[in-house]
Amino acid sequence: MHQTARINVIRNTFNAAAELNLSRSSYRHKVFSLFDGMIAEDVQHGDVSQLPKSAYAAVLTAKIVAKSPAVLAGLDEAICYLSRRELDVRSDYQNSQLVNPGDILLEINGKAAEILTIERSILNILQRLSGIATTTKFYVDKTAGTTSFIVGTRKTLWGLIDKRAIQCGGGLTHRLGLYDAAMLKENHLTILRNSNNPAALHDAVAEIISTYPYLRFIEIEVADADNFSPVLEYLENITAPFPFVIMFDHFEPAEIKVLISTVKSKPIYNHLLFEASGNINLDTVEAYAGSDVDVISIGALTHSVNSADFSLLIE
Repeated sequence: MHQTARINVIRNTFNAAAELNLSRSSYRHKVFSLFDGMIAEDVQHGDVSQLPKSAYAAVLTAKIVAKSPAVLAGLDEAICYLSRRELDVRSDYQNSQLVNPGDILLEINGKAAEILTIERSILNILQRLSGIATTTKFYVDKTAGTTSFIVGTRKTLWGLIDKRAIQCGGGLTHRLGLYDAAMLKENHLTILRNSNNPAALHDAVAEIISTYPYLRFIEIEVADADNFSPVLEYLENITAPFPFVIMFDHFEPAEIKVLISTVKSKPIYNHLLFEASGNINLDTVEAYAGSDVDVISIGALTHSVNSADFSLLIE
């Protein structure tokens, strides 16, 4: 398989961008539920600071301003949501764009009471999602010029919305949940080994393919070099309408490179993709990108991200 064709396969396999679009009712519902839920939790029986009410009935304009450099995420979602409320919103920016301190991300016009009600929830969402996008961009830039892609994991707080933020930073989304791709990881493999069926892994993969032929991929984790050859043997005897992925969990980059080199001359190489995972950070990601893996999964994109710094100011 030519490298260009392989890159297309990687993108088709690990990028669920089409499902993370506001034009899709399922994603739009997820976005609205997040915003509604956060605001409802914040307000509960009322904002006790908004007295006298007559003062907060005034119509005014507020601006959300960047206080730190960031790659934007959540902005399109915020605009879509706020437009459903009694607010006029406008922006010169959109998701994935870089902003700098002092840039005005969003102008909001409406009643003071409504603006103050949504203020903290909107900022919390924008700051966290933009933090994810910004962190993702750091990793993507570190691996520029290689054939490896940065992907997220399911270690998310807001599920699909976090995944969308990864996409805004230039990363790929990986699987979205338990439903769109099969991953046989350490616990799955332990259960299969304990089933007293020597062909348990082969049978499991075959049944997954026959039951869910529409999946985006099947991925199998290998924990050490001794696991690699048996997994290859299983996959050499199975065909599927989607790619197989082998995940190297907590391997050193040099070891991964050696193992992949043993497969490149075999026909099965064109039906496999390779993933590196496990405590990979900004200091080590370049080495993993040089190991010939197709994707590098980074849990830190979503589970321990630093939020961007934005403020909402009343004119």
